[in-house]
Amino acid sequence: MAQHIDIQSMTGFGRAEGSLDGLKVTCEMRSLNGRYLDTDLRLPRFLMELDPEIRRLLTDKLERGSVTVIYNIEFGPEFNDPSEIKMNEALAKAYLDKFRSLSQVLGIEFHDPLREIIRIPDVINSSEKSLSDAHKKFVVSLTSAAADKLIEFRKQEGSNTGNKLKDAAEFIRHQLQVVEGEEESRRQGLRDRIYANLQEHIKDSIPDQSRFEQELLIYLEKWDIAEEKQRLTQHLDYFEECLKKEPLGRKLNFISQEMGREMNTMGVKSNHYPMQQAVVLMKEKLEQIKEQVLNLV
Repeated sequence: MAQHIDIQSMTGFGRAEGSLDGLKVTCEMRSLNGRYLDTDLRLPRFLMELDPEIRRLLTDKLERGSVTVIYNIEFGPEFNDPSEIKMNEALAKAYLDKFRSLSQVLGIEFHDPLREIIRIPDVINSSEKSLSDAHKKFVVSLTSAAADKLIEFRKQEGSNTGNKLKDAAEFIRHQLQVVEGEEESRRQGLRDRIYANLQEHIKDSIPDQSRFEQELLIYLEKWDIAEEKQRLTQHLDYFEECLKKEPLGRKLNFISQEMGREMNTMGVKSNHYPMQQAVVLMKEKLEQIKEQVLNLV
């Protein structure tokens, strides 16, 4: 028996938080539609070394979508405050003395030396954090937990989308039955119109009735839609099979494009209002399918 695969939407949200030895971490993920996996990973500077590892983790778990990952990190008293600003006052005073000396030598007045001094590297620094390996593993594990929550959210959204897709496919199948039910009426209508046109232009009877019937059959075969109906039915079967076994957005989108081709040909060939009306309803539902599958992983 084939393994059932859950349908996943590309939109979703996941959040995980926890504390370890004075470090409190919150990781939030938002996911939107994306052709490929595009990750906006907003790690603090002191955790940038985890960037490759976290990206590999998300690639393994999420596959597709535009994903934004945001971290909020709070430090306990055992850590230095990461927002602490350190001023190198001695270096700033040395630069100020040099600026004043240069001003006298050049005879140029410095109106705002402070602006120049604070731009100099190492005059103003923020404290850097150094986390233990245990803390770094903790950040990665919380990221993984948030990704799992995001996947659960995606599955819930995907389940709703899957139900809508099944209903849409069933609607198209029903309209295909309407088309089939109108075929005999359409065929007879074509024959009647042809006979009416002939009677309008030919006063006497048709010279060769047998030959006329043969030509009429050839004409009717040009408007036959048996192959289009068969292929559309096969596409619908494959679409529903993929929803159960392999609900990938790209694959379902390709199948829906093939269904659209058969519907277009069927609409052109039908030449019968009730059938054309059913085809229009099928195409309208197919557009809804295309919109839905674009949101699937």
